[in-house]
Amino acid sequence: MSNPAGELLKDKNYRGFLLAQTFVAGINGTLRFTFVWLVVTLTDWTTAEGLVAICLGLPSMLLSLPAGAYSDRVDRKRLFIVWTTALIVGLAIFTAVIAAGWATPFWTGVAAIFIGTMITVNPPNLNAMVSLLVPGDRLMNAVALQNGAMHAAGFSGVIIAGVAIQILGDAGGFALLTVFALIALFNIRKVVIPPDKITDGSKQTASESLGKSIRKGFAYAAQTEPIRSLLLISLVLGSSFAVMQISMPRVVEDVFEREAASAGTVLGAFGFGMLISSAFMANRTNVRHGRNMAICIGVGLGGGQLSLSFAPDVFIAIAVMLAWGMNAGIAMTSHRTVLQQNTPPEMMGRVMGLMMMGFMGGLPIGAGIAAALSRIMGPIDTMRTVGAVTIVVATSLTWRKSIRSVL
Repeated sequence: MSNPAGELLKDKNYRGFLLAQTFVAGINGTLRFTFVWLVVTLTDWTTAEGLVAICLGLPSMLLSLPAGAYSDRVDRKRLFIVWTTALIVGLAIFTAVIAAGWATPFWTGVAAIFIGTMITVNPPNLNAMVSLLVPGDRLMNAVALQNGAMHAAGFSGVIIAGVAIQILGDAGGFALLTVFALIALFNIRKVVIPPDKITDGSKQTASESLGKSIRKGFAYAAQTEPIRSLLLISLVLGSSFAVMQISMPRVVEDVFEREAASAGTVLGAFGFGMLISSAFMANRTNVRHGRNMAICIGVGLGGGQLSLSFAPDVFIAIAVMLAWGMNAGIAMTSHRTVLQQNTPPEMMGRVMGLMMMGFMGGLPIGAGIAAALSRIMGPIDTMRTVGAVTIVVATSLTWRKSIRSVL
């Protein structure tokens, strides 16, 4: 009996890459929680969480496409090593600032901009690597493994960070992320990117200016279906989910009257749900990707947030997040598989940059929405409203023929 996931994990190149990407995802997924929780402890001004989240997400909105374009021109492994080293230094410095008691809401916002910039370069580069490391008939399985590992790391990282904060104080969460970055750097050293594939892609763009390369990537995405619709879906996903990530810690503290470890567990349940469904998808061979996106993104994305807003206590919230994560594992495997299958190698970094610009760049959009609405209606009704609107918007995108008919 075929075991595609097992075959992929036996490949030491893919395995080392997967470990590196998993720990980077752990940092990405946990940063929002650690920054938002730090601000929650520093001030009672509820708008501050949204403003700091905007500072963290703004670099992704502005720099993901240039980062993807640049990754199409240079050695991908070296690019990862340089920026991960910079990230380690930035996280270590801010950990020391918090431990010394010097952190304020203002300096937390400044740190969010710098750390957000350092981590923005890696995701488009890493997502472009996967198609170079696995055969085409195993792309979906590789993407499913990535989704499961990345999101499990991101949300289990939130749980561990919540415990670390509760035991060691606010600096504990950032110290944990510094360790994650060191582990990612260690694992990427073992990965060998096939030189013929990466060299061919670099030659095609090396003679262009970076600005022209960026414009070509944007024009390609804007004119090509289903790429265009899939990237719009990324933006909706990123913006809507950011509202929940920013609102939920305040709900846990003020409404459920729980501390950081409980907030981390609520958010972490989503990652475990994704791990379960992604593991299931990793061993599938025949999948209706269009149908998956129409149901799991069109209805499931907003439906999860809407359901979460009605949770009466922390235990029901954990159960809803687990189910929502299982839905998301199927949705995101199909979304990224179709996106990569329909993107030529020479455009992969730029298209992945645009995808990350949607997912991560959606953070400042979602943060702005959360900051504005939470002042008027509070965090629970903010999630409820955004969940309902998301169902309408996501359904209008995923039920289009260009998406629903994809196999």
